[in-house]
Amino acid sequence: MSPWWWVAIAIALGAGEMLTTTTLLLWSALAALGTAMVFWVIGPTDWPAQVAAFAALSILLTFVGRLVLARRSPRPDAASPLNRRADQLVGRDGEVLAFDQNEGRILIDGIPWRARLEGGLPIPLAGDRVRIVAADGIVVLVRPL
Repeated sequence: MSPWWWVAIAIALGAGEMLTTTTLLLWSALAALGTAMVFWVIGPTDWPAQVAAFAALSILLTFVGRLVLARRSPRPDAASPLNRRADQLVGRDGEVLAFDQNEGRILIDGIPWRARLEGGLPIPLAGDRVRIVAADGIVVLVRPL
């Protein structure tokens, strides 16, 4: 198989990478280009050897590339409330819609939220004001005002 075929495969995989932007095809494209270079240097060989070299390079570059990118990528801040909407409500006040024992629903800015009462406090009545003290997923932990 001519090294030009590996260049064509590298170009096709590179184009696929530009469409997906996942970096997964990038490593295979680089492996195809590396395979072309290796077989330009050592000369023509049978196609199973070329495919084996491509597979080995592809696996190696995928692991090494992902490791390098993982080290260089900024880690998301665990304390950031981005995409954790309930966490953004901590410290705000809401109006009780209904409470049954220590679980119920409250209204914050016209949006109903599931709420859990902080332990040992009296159960608020509908219309009472509560303060959000914490969030657990989509459930807010409240304390009566």
